[in-house]
Amino acid sequence: MTKKITANPGKYTGSGQGKESQINLEVEVDTDKIVNVKPLDKYAPDSLADNAFKKMAQKIVDQQSVDVDVVSGASETSRGIIAGVKEALDKAGVDYDALKENGGQNTGKKEETIDVDVAVVGAGGAGVAAALAARQHGASVALFEKTISPLGASTFAGGMFAGDSQQQKDQDAVVSKKWLYDEYMDASQGYMNSILVRRIIDESGKTVDWLNENGAIMKLVDAGTGGSYDHIGMPATLHGYQEGGTKAVTKLIEKFKSIGGKMYFGFAGKKLLQDDDKVVGLIAESDEETLHVNAKKVVIATGGFGGNPEMRKEYLGDVSTQGQVLQNTGDGLNMAWDAGTAHHINGSTHYFWQTFSNKDIGDMAKLVGPNWMPVNALADFPNLRVNNRGQRYASETHALDFAVHGAELSEQPQQTEFVVFDQAMLDKIKEGGTVAIEDHYGKWKNHRQFYMEFNYPTDTEENIKHEHEKTDFTALLNKLAATNVVFIGNTIAELAEKMGVNKENLQKAVEQYNDAKKKGEDDLFFSDTKRMIPVENGPFYAVKFIARNLGTLGGATIDEKMHALTPKGEPVPNLYVAGADASGMYGKAYVDFEGGTLGFAYISGRLAGIDAAETAKAGK
Repeated sequence: MTKKITANPGKYTGSGQGKESQINLEVEVDTDKIVNVKPLDKYAPDSLADNAFKKMAQKIVDQQSVDVDVVSGASETSRGIIAGVKEALDKAGVDYDALKENGGQNTGKKEETIDVDVAVVGAGGAGVAAALAARQHGASVALFEKTISPLGASTFAGGMFAGDSQQQKDQDAVVSKKWLYDEYMDASQGYMNSILVRRIIDESGKTVDWLNENGAIMKLVDAGTGGSYDHIGMPATLHGYQEGGTKAVTKLIEKFKSIGGKMYFGFAGKKLLQDDDKVVGLIAESDEETLHVNAKKVVIATGGFGGNPEMRKEYLGDVSTQGQVLQNTGDGLNMAWDAGTAHHINGSTHYFWQTFSNKDIGDMAKLVGPNWMPVNALADFPNLRVNNRGQRYASETHALDFAVHGAELSEQPQQTEFVVFDQAMLDKIKEGGTVAIEDHYGKWKNHRQFYMEFNYPTDTEENIKHEHEKTDFTALLNKLAATNVVFIGNTIAELAEKMGVNKENLQKAVEQYNDAKKKGEDDLFFSDTKRMIPVENGPFYAVKFIARNLGTLGGATIDEKMHALTPKGEPVPNLYVAGADASGMYGKAYVDFEGGTLGFAYISGRLAGIDAAETAKAGK
């Protein structure tokens, strides 16, 4: 017999903090049950937020509980929904003990066995490429993804590199393979599998052409068009998404399904199955079902461990900011290692630019909603940067060389920096736009460049307009001074006190930076003094950022065919590893040209899929 949970049936509203904004919802309760949970915000149909809300609402109603598992890939959104439902239930005066007694009973997971030639774990760029290529080469293929919709670094990247795509050939813009190889060598200082690197470079153009043929539309764009000032004039390597990463991956999945591939969203790979040392399949699980997958070949492509704090601490040290993709928790790596693959972690993390912590984003959003986002623009120039000890720590003219600056920032205490500027800079922007500080896009005034990054347009025409817009940041910064992000002082000493940094160190940093600008020579870090921006006229401002970790790179040893290797260098039979789970492509730092990581993901995945299909069909 069900118990009464409230004397106040009806509809109640609640809200909770999501990743970047409040989540508003309505809960309908009867005297003995939760009837319905529905959003009050509008979500794009079939978007991650839309799918996550539907999934969480279903769980809460089915289980008659707010103590439910979060949706993989949308953990912060899920927690915001739970908080909003709790607030609504509290308004209704719900008795949680009675609700728990009325809750749905756990009937256990159903089980099923499937047989395929090739099983692929992870539906990011590497996994989708592997699955599609394997299916196109005649194998039966199942693709497993633990999130409920396409999500991963490949969905928010801007594009991939290539040296000899058809577009590059048509535009007489083929990039020297030696130049590409030297860039990898410079970034790694030799800590790379040169045989692997060479093959990836050789296959880059073919892979871009193949992706375009299969619906992931990419177009060659000039280096530096995404705002990386130091890349202007470099060879054009980036083939930018024209419809955004989410749509590109979705179209590749639809292509895969249209030719007979089997897609399993919401299923996480749990364990590889082995007969002696041979991999013969895997176990995959959803909330409701366990799949026993018999497979001749398995490809692991789960995106690294940037979302796993325990693994980051173990392999990267005490201070390491979380990766951008929280569901990348090292599942595939642990499966590969358990199956005998050699560990190969050399501290490689994709640090790229800077960002705010999730807590700081939430605090800013509570004050000004999404209007906090323009603050990011104040890090787009070679302003004075200091660490949390108040010290100037690197050449500020590296700040727009995103990979280099990300690496420099990652080495600072708590991976934290403050961008320091004065009222004179804000006044210039108010009177003439950010172009009055530095012109980043004028080179393309009559030569439009366009691609999508983070699924938003990177359009030089719009960027030129935007940097000429007269913008007054002062009011916004004054509002955000109530957070632990923005600090304002009438003197440098007062600013240091607000920031919580050493006053003497900050004063010394400001003086040294200003002196370098005046005399035209930076004796400390050799910045381009023509680009430096003096800090002279109060009030003075500082904005706090942390290192931006896109994810980890590496962990499993592979060869140039993406075979997983044992510690002795022998293949683990029937196992491949691709994308960010695979080692050998990077040393300590990310390669300093555009599209390197996504390029490796798609290329390694495609090659793994081809080899897996051909050897499976041949019985090898």
